[in-house]
Amino acid sequence: MYENGKRNGEGIYRFKNGARYDGFYRENKKHGTGTFYYPDGAVYQGNWTEGLRNGKGKYTYINGDVYDGEWRDHLRHGQGNYTFAATQLRYEGTWKAGKMDGFGELIHCNYKYIGFWKDGMVLGKGRYVFPHLNCQQTGEYLATPATTEERAPDDVEGKLIPRWKASQLEKLCDEAKVLNNDEQAGEQGK
Repeated sequence: MYENGKRNGEGIYRFKNGARYDGFYRENKKHGTGTFYYPDGAVYQGNWTEGLRNGKGKYTYINGDVYDGEWRDHLRHGQGNYTFAATQLRYEGTWKAGKMDGFGELIHCNYKYIGFWKDGMVLGKGRYVFPHLNCQQTGEYLATPATTEERAPDDVEGKLIPRWKASQLEKLCDEAKVLNNDEQAGEQGK
């Protein structure tokens, strides 16, 4: 495991703070595949490059949330799925520098939202699909200033929040139409 006084190859390393890494090292840095057990109970299992989460990996947070997807320089970046444990909401889509950014779907047990995010905020054209009601609603999220009541005490004045502006409610004819619309929405974001 050690070569010239540095961790190299596969092994298990226990840190003084209670963390543990099972995986590959190169030149004393996590490199290759491995599992890191954080002292707070979080776990990352996946690829590492030069000591940073890079490539494909799964991170389980202490609150039970799970991100499974691509990483770059320790941040969620690329395609990935995030499941919120408390609500079972699931986001499947594009991430940029740790935030939802680009085309994605937010999936709830009763509906799903298909659209675009920018810098972690839902923004732009999209649609809500309600399979149990056999309908969908198209519209657009617009960034608008938050009212005094909507701002948290530490928010700055002028903070923008997304507001849904519905444009059309349609009956879902068949599964083929829903799939075709998903493909078109994905193309608009490119």
